Amino acid sequence: MQRSDEDDSPPGRGRRLVWRRLAVLVVAPLLALAGASATAQGIWVTVAPMPTPRAGLAGAAAECPDGLYGTCVYVAGGAKFEAYRPASTTWSTLPPLKTPRDSVASATAPCPGDGHGDCVYAFGGVSGGPSLATAEAYGTQTNTWLTLPPMPAGGRQSAAAATAPCAEGLGLRGTCVYVFGGRNTALPGPSQILNLVEAYSPATNTWATVTPMQTSRVGHGGAAAPCPAGLGLRGTCVYAVASGAFGVNASQSVEVYSPLLNQWMDAPDIPTGRNFLAAATAPCPEGMTDGCVYALGGRSETGATLTTVEAYSPVTNAWTTMPPMPTPHRSLAGAAAPCPRHRENRCVYAIGGLVDSGPNPTDTAEAFAIERAERRTGGALTHPPQG
Repeated sequence: MQRSDEDDSPPGRGRRLVWRRLAVLVVAPLLALAGASATAQGIWVTVAPMPTPRAGLAGAAAECPDGLYGTCVYVAGGAKFEAYRPASTTWSTLPPLKTPRDSVASATAPCPGDGHGDCVYAFGGVSGGPSLATAEAYGTQTNTWLTLPPMPAGGRQSAAAATAPCAEGLGLRGTCVYVFGGRNTALPGPSQILNLVEAYSPATNTWATVTPMQTSRVGHGGAAAPCPAGLGLRGTCVYAVASGAFGVNASQSVEVYSPLLNQWMDAPDIPTGRNFLAAATAPCPEGMTDGCVYALGGRSETGATLTTVEAYSPVTNAWTTMPPMPTPHRSLAGAAAPCPRHRENRCVYAIGGLVDSGPNPTDTAEAFAIERAERRTGGALTHPPQG
């Protein structure tokens, strides 16, 4: 989940603009890499496995912990909190969440109050009981977790989170983390599946309820990306991608939230209905412009675990099918970060989760290196990703 380029929060290392992070980060074709799946759109490679096999995960990209250089992919969920550093293709085990839990929602945003740098946020989840309203933030410069005010409307699990400018007129300021949808097991029957949307402002350390989604969702993907111009929106928007609900295994429904309007609108359906997927925003492949929202894996209407990857372009307001992941994943973590050993190139990461219909989680981590025409070097990468 990525931060917005319309961030007016206090300065700090984490205040670098997302689209400065994402713009013009492109990758050469990796056609010489054996055993990988390559097309003109890019290539999937397997990277170093996560130290602890886990499912019910959330992923976020942020500055690496203090003392390490570059951007890391953080994976939250369960009793572990781990970070993958693409520059060295290695994993680090970090202080665990204060409240260990699965099915959390995560995003990167400035740290609360006067805190400096980036924080990785973890919202809600479940730990052997009712859905939790817990909110915590990991400071990349302090290597510690902070306890935040809990989500006001109560517990939820399998929600989504994304970072975008705060909606006006609600007492919030700067950049907000939006937490949307999910399941509250304390509620009866179908009402457990929520269309609720709450926004947390790190600058004020407060929450506000914003306009609810048009559709109740659980196990959906969430990301922030440029608004679709074809819908008359501008700036940065929040996307809610697919979902599940009572009596329905998977949905193709997609909607988009404009903080400027405090309004949700329908977006084109994703071609493959699914839930328990991951979503991330990264540069678009060749032939597409601006940032794209990538939808990774998930569970199909029939209950199958998917390798499917599809990308939505706000410029064309349409979805494109991408090369599939080498391994099926659901209940996985997804994030966009530099490619392994190639800081100038951008990859979309798919990490952990479940690979089949069984209960056993995987430690598998894979990266999709996005192909862009202007970075072609004749068919090979000089230093291919390792791990």
